[in-house]
Amino acid sequence: MNQININKNICLFIFMISFYAHSQTELKFNTVTALILVPNIGIEVGLTNHFSFQLDVTASFWDSFDGAPLQMTQIFPEFRYYPKGNMNGFYAGGHAGFGMFTLTKSRFPQFIEKGNYTKDEQMSGRNTYYGITLGYKKQMNHKWGYEIFLGGGTSQANYRGYSYINKTRYDIPFDEVRNFNKSGEWLPYRGGIMIFYRMK
Repeated sequence: MNQININKNICLFIFMISFYAHSQTELKFNTVTALILVPNIGIEVGLTNHFSFQLDVTASFWDSFDGAPLQMTQIFPEFRYYPKGNMNGFYAGGHAGFGMFTLTKSRFPQFIEKGNYTKDEQMSGRNTYYGITLGYKKQMNHKWGYEIFLGGGTSQANYRGYSYINKTRYDIPFDEVRNFNKSGEWLPYRGGIMIFYRMK
């Protein structure tokens, strides 16, 4: 058995212990991102009375949105602390996330990307996230509740720039075609209103 399979089995074993060792497991759906047809789903598992672990995924698969691609995937494993316990009330969490994207620079806010970019200028690459999440959870009844949250930190990206029309590199000289551009920003990059269902 190779090292990758061993690591997968260890992670699965730890997750299953956490799943059954504590009575609270929640399935979640972000209502805000759903409005723009970008699903964000997650699962949160109680570890102790004050600590939990959440894994959530956001994905957009638009090959063409307003004439340009809008594709991204974000995965966030996060440990959370609830001062009041019982996975309710205010909480703070720390995460290290991973993402892939194919976007146009014209979609970025001006405080991130300066300049006049057209829909033809496409970026494709990967990024990592390191940050915190602050939020508030409220149980509405025995099974259902809602969560309001906002997360941010640093986003570090490695990407290549292409022409969306003819698929050629536009961002670096021809002799550096194998290289990646790099960028890093401090910004909010996740948030919304989650509706959750408590399974146990």
